[in-house]
Amino acid sequence: MRTGLRTEIILSISLLLAAALLFAGFLLVKLTERNLLEQQRVHAAAIVRLVVAGLDAAAPTSAAGSEQDLAVASLTHLQTLFDKQPDVIAWRLLDSRSQVLASNAYVAGHEFSAISPSALEKGQVYEDLVYESWRFLHNTDIRNYLELSTPLWAGNEPYGLLQVSFDLEDLHHRVQGAQKLTLLYVIVYGIILVIFGVYLLNRNVVKPVRQLQQATTAVAGGALTSVNIPSGPGEIHELADSFNQMVAALGASRAETEEHIASLEETNQALARARDDLVRSEKLATVGHLAAGMAHEIGNPLGAVVGYLNILKEDLTGGNRDLVERSLVEAGRIDRLVRELLQYAAPGDRQKDYFCPVSLLRETVDMLYHQGQFDGIEVADNCSMDDHTVSMDRGRLMQVWINLLLNARDAMQGSGRIEISSTHNDHSITVSIRDDGGGIEPETAKRIFEPFFTTKAPGRGYGLGLAVCQRIIDESGGRVAVATEPGQGSCFTVTLPKSPEKR
Repeated sequence: MRTGLRTEIILSISLLLAAALLFAGFLLVKLTERNLLEQQRVHAAAIVRLVVAGLDAAAPTSAAGSEQDLAVASLTHLQTLFDKQPDVIAWRLLDSRSQVLASNAYVAGHEFSAISPSALEKGQVYEDLVYESWRFLHNTDIRNYLELSTPLWAGNEPYGLLQVSFDLEDLHHRVQGAQKLTLLYVIVYGIILVIFGVYLLNRNVVKPVRQLQQATTAVAGGALTSVNIPSGPGEIHELADSFNQMVAALGASRAETEEHIASLEETNQALARARDDLVRSEKLATVGHLAAGMAHEIGNPLGAVVGYLNILKEDLTGGNRDLVERSLVEAGRIDRLVRELLQYAAPGDRQKDYFCPVSLLRETVDMLYHQGQFDGIEVADNCSMDDHTVSMDRGRLMQVWINLLLNARDAMQGSGRIEISSTHNDHSITVSIRDDGGGIEPETAKRIFEPFFTTKAPGRGYGLGLAVCQRIIDESGGRVAVATEPGQGSCFTVTLPKSPEKR
């Protein structure tokens, strides 16, 4: 598992601080210890020289039996002098043959170094230092002491040797206390420094880095948000500025890309509309030519057939007359189909009127009511009362309203509710006709404006009604659309441009 930035920095800082503080603390203790040892050596040497000066003053003048006399004479003097020195742990006086003339040990088991008086020069002090600085780290029975040895001279001849051992345990205990105090100081001071270091590290490094990391994650997720770092070193602020510049550049690039995408989508939609318009125009042109030809070829013979049947009906009675009447009904159906074909193929240039399409819709509803077309149907009028006009052929728009209203009635199978409503803006009027019928399947809804496409039973429609409506609305500069779901009914919306006479 990877450690975090804060953990690594804290560990590194802690180790460096501990090493630095321990080194500085114990170096200071070591220097202090050295100074104390040096002071102890100077003090011990001064005492020894003082004693030697007193002994040299009473030095023997003859060799025979004089050393023994010296020992007896000096014993009381040395005993009195060294008893007054609390740091002396042992002393002894040797003759020229290294025989002990007098001695005293204040600590049991202490041993002196074996040195011949003749091995030392006059006034020379030989030192033997036994000292362990770090004894508190392990247990040991070794006693710390300083042993000084100096020869005794009478004239130009050595006649004895004085050895004195000074205790260094007190000094060692003091140094040990300083070492422990230094260690405690290092620990406490190190903890304080680490706490403040962690606080400053969190505020100046870890928190800004985490903010940058979170912002980077957000950018990776698509949210181009800048980061604001109020605290931290200059490098962190420079990094944050660079990050914000990157986010700004990405935002500009995204905006530019979205503009290109929107432009491409708009172009694709325009191409799709142009393609659909072209296909529809080709279909309409083909159907128009076909409709015009069929209407011309069928209309004249049909009129003659109807005339002959009417003449024949006058001369017949009974069952034959009934057969003629049925023939006239079927001929009437053919005549309606011919008229619809003529309307579909008729050119778009018509006399334009200025009128309110909502008022015309209300008139159409009233007309269909009077004709009995809406028996069992409720029509709810939610249209606005504003009088906004359009410029187009009034009769053709009424044909559109009739077609849409009757289709809504047929979708509800004779019972239900039709709701008409209208809205407007500065440039157009939108009229909606909604029914609560069975709705239309999505695949079927895509084709309902195609000529000769119908979902009605044979004989109930020819699939030209909605195609005629769409052509009329398109020629007026508007558009017609449907919103439907199976089981939820259908809503046809007709949007017409307002006339320049009144907006």
